[in-house]
Amino acid sequence: MNPSEPQTIEQVLFERMGMSVEDAVATGADVVDERVAKAVRAGIDVDQRITGLGQLLEKLSEPSTVSALRQLLDSLPQLAQLARIADQLPNILAILGDVLDDCQNRYSASGIDVERALTNGLQAAMWLGSNVDNDHLQRMGDLLDSDILNPHAVSVVNNAARSLTNAQQQVCESPTPMRVGVLGLLGALRKPEIQRSLAFAVQFGKCFGKNLDGHHSSTSQ
Repeated sequence: MNPSEPQTIEQVLFERMGMSVEDAVATGADVVDERVAKAVRAGIDVDQRITGLGQLLEKLSEPSTVSALRQLLDSLPQLAQLARIADQLPNILAILGDVLDDCQNRYSASGIDVERALTNGLQAAMWLGSNVDNDHLQRMGDLLDSDILNPHAVSVVNNAARSLTNAQQQVCESPTPMRVGVLGLLGALRKPEIQRSLAFAVQFGKCFGKNLDGHHSSTSQ
């Protein structure tokens, strides 16, 4: 080598190690040959391994692969967060299981069969989903928007149902048939509860008639 020529970093390093570049290359080649021979003796197809490695490197160097790897690297913080959540998942599931067990125990203590309730609820939801169409849903919406579910209306219907039940029990369960004649009807008219019922019926007739008039006017326009 000409002393006037500048030396490369490799040449300087090899000189400090007491060897030339040619010796280092030869030593490296000997090591590689020894490794290859050892692999061949172990039944490894070295050429196939090298070909596969070359194909892998070729695939990794494709633009689409490089772009995907860059996106993956950009998503590493989110993936790390998901990994932390996954580490806590067993504890979360254990807590959720304890909460569900506690709810089931409370409902069971109240006489509620949780499994049966869930099964019936699922069947009801599936039945509604397969039998209720948009028209039904619209009518259900109109029903919910009406005054039928008004607390006062519900209270009146509940009172009427209770009164019907009590009257049916008193009449049908009486040991002797109950009959009311004209004189009995006239006598009943003097009772305060009958007078209140008649006042309610008269007032209901007035209000219902007004609503009918309003409905007739709106439909005739």
